[in-house]
Formats: sequence, structure tokens, C-alpha cells
Amino acid sequence: MLSRVADHLYWMSRYIERAENIARLMQVSVELLLDGGGSSARKGGDYWSPVLAATAMEGAFRLLYPDPQPGDSSYFLTLDERNPDSIRSCIREARENARTARDQISDEMWSELNQLYLLIDSDRGAALLEATPQAFFEKIIQSSLLFGGITSATLSRTEGWHFLQLGKFLERADKTSRFLDIKAQSVDPSDTDLEALEWGTILRACSAQASYRRVNGTEFSAERVLDLLLLSTEFPRSVRFCVRMADEMLHNITGTLTGRYSNRCEKLAGALLARLNFAAASDVLDRGLHDYIDDLQVALNETAQAIFETYVLIPQDTTQNIIHPATFDPLGYHYQSQQQQQ
Repeated sequence: MLSRVADHLYWMSRYIERAENIARLMQVSVELLLDGGGSSARKGGDYWSPVLAATAMEGAFRLLYPDPQPGDSSYFLTLDERNPDSIRSCIREARENARTARDQISDEMWSELNQLYLLIDSDRGAALLEATPQAFFEKIIQSSLLFGGITSATLSRTEGWHFLQLGKFLERADKTSRFLDIKAQSVDPSDTDLEALEWGTILRACSAQASYRRVNGTEFSAERVLDLLLLSTEFPRSVRFCVRMADEMLHNITGTLTGRYSNRCEKLAGALLARLNFAAASDVLDRGLHDYIDDLQVALNETAQAIFETYVLIPQDTTQNIIHPATFDPLGYHYQSQQQQQ
């Protein structure tokens, strides 16, 4: 497979997964804002600060909205075209990557993604968001899940499939860790009622509440949530599960035996998986959840960069991929820095 085609499939998958996860985050955050209305610290901009920080969008938001008004943060996360990680931008980029690799995906995959794009990029989508935000977010989530099901049912298990799955699981691991990071940046962790509410919200964002209750009942604790969302080998949205699947896809692409590596991205993914295999929730909490998540995201970003360098970047272009604008653009510089991290 041509490297550019593999890159388009990889990023199509990542962008769809990113849009879904932002929709999940927005959906449950609105619920939390309503349920936790008695906490003044969770009002307005103060409420959205942990969300923006955990999704690495706070810097760009502050640049675009130096004096934010009510509604600015939610618009920035959903429909703002100036934000490259807004839901609209992610769906648009996913469609563009799919269009470029049109002959590598099924007709049904293209149809579903194109329909979602036409809705999100229309006045009808904006009206739906304004009138019924929960219905808007639910549409994004359902369409992403349907796209994944269609992909599984209609696409041959070739290299293209492996790159699609690789992008999906790396993005999912990153976003699950960021959901946990939102809890780590809680404004008032001493409030036990709010603590339970927040853990429940994080679980709902990951569609994990039923799985958690099946094993642990209705009592929430940090260790038990981390066991499920960070370290579970069975739950499909846990960080450990996603890293294991990404490692498997990398080995499927090269044919390298499991437990060995033939390039840097396989080495980094295997090292991260080993770290998670021997981790315990108590160790994470002793270290500090925010610090642990920071290290985890650095490792995920390094793996993603290694994938780009291994399968996409032409060696002689290594010194040519840094853009030096004629005039300094703070917003452009921020976006460029974010892309280099991802």
C-alpha cells in the first residue's frame, strides 16, 4: 500500500474517533453542568476550563476568545471552523481523507460519513445543536459507531484495515486518558458527592457505566474506575486494551512476531503496553493521576510520531517539514505545535 493512502486511512479513522469522543465529552459535560448546578466553581468558563485543558485546546481557545462569553467554549468545541479539533473540523477532515482514499473504502462507509458531514456542515446541524444539544451529540456518536460497524462488515482485512484500526485505537486511548485527566483536574476533590458524580460522568462518557456496575455495584472509587478505564484487558475503551490492539495492528502490518519489534513504532508501542501490563491503580494514584496521564500521553504522541516517520515521512524530507512563517502567527504556531504532538 502506498504510504499516502495508508496515511489517509489512518487519519480518517483518527478524526472520526476524535469527533465521537469530543461529542461524548460534551454530552456528559452538559449533564454534569446541570446535575452539579449547586457548585459555583463549576459555572461558566470555570466549568469548561478542565475540559479545554484536558483536550489540549485551552491555549487555542484563549487566543481566539480572550474575553469569553457564555456559549463560546461549547461553540469552540463543536462548530468553530477555526479550531482544527472541533467536531465540525474533525468530520470535515475525516471526509476529505476518505475522499482521497475513496477506492480503498466501501461505498457504504463513504455514504455514512458523507451523510454525517452534510448534516454537521449545514444550517440544519447548527439548528439541531442550538435546539437540542443532546440530540446533536447523540447523532455524532451513533454515526461514528455505525461507521465502525459498517467498516467491520464491509472491509477486507488488508493493510488498509490495519491502518484504520491503528488510528482508531491510538485516538481512543488518548481520549480515554484525557477523560480521566478531567477528573484529575477537579476543582473541589474534597466534595464527596461531587466526586461520585464526576466519576459517574467519566464512566458514562466512555459507555462504561454498565460494565462498572456489573462488577462493582453503585459505589464509585478511584481505584475501581482506573482498573476499568485505564488497566482493563477486556473493556474495549480502556487505555490498556487500546494500546494492546494498536500494538497488534503494528505487528500485523509488518508481520513481526509478537514480543519482538522491527521498527521504532513497534518498540514504543510494546514498551507502553509493558508499562500498562505491570501497572496497578494504587501505583497510579500514589504517583498522581495527572502526572501519570501526562506521561502516558507523551508516550502515545511519541508512538504516533514514530508511525508517521516510519510509514509516511520520506527520509530526505525530515529537515524540510518545519514551516517558518514570514510573520509570527500565535494561533498558527499553537496549531502547528499541537500537530507535532499528535
